[in-house]
Amino acid sequence: MGLCTRVRETYTDVMKVSHIATIAFLSASAIVMTGAISVAARQFTIERSAVRVIVDTSIAARLQGLSDAIELVPAYERSLLLSKYGFKDEMALAAALTAQRGDMHLAEKLRAAELAANEKRLAALLAACGFSAIVAIMGAFALYDAHVARGRDTREATTHAA
Repeated sequence: MGLCTRVRETYTDVMKVSHIATIAFLSASAIVMTGAISVAARQFTIERSAVRVIVDTSIAARLQGLSDAIELVPAYERSLLLSKYGFKDEMALAAALTAQRGDMHLAEKLRAAELAANEKRLAALLAACGFSAIVAIMGAFALYDAHVARGRDTREATTHAA
């Protein structure tokens, strides 16, 4: 009888450690999922950089179109056409087109940086979800094991009592 009692106490001590570890993992999972919610919320923010890229691209395209069209207009009418669009000469149009292309390039870089940050947040979110899923599975196995062990202990106690 003494050996059976010691084995049961050792098994109970091991189960306590197992339960503590399970609870620790489940707590860590809850904390990670709370952090994941904040990461997910950031994924749904308005992306302002896309607007800037679209605007700068359309302005650059219009200026390029004007620059191309100017070459088809007779030389004596060019200054009238340029002044109609707010430019004093072809050099001013070329400078505006160069500046707009620079703005467009900068906007594209900012957009690329924003997309890279979104990808990193998405990777962190997927990692957090994967961690939580693994911990949930481990918790389910631990609870099932505890349930089976309790049923086994009850049967053993009934068998020893009889």
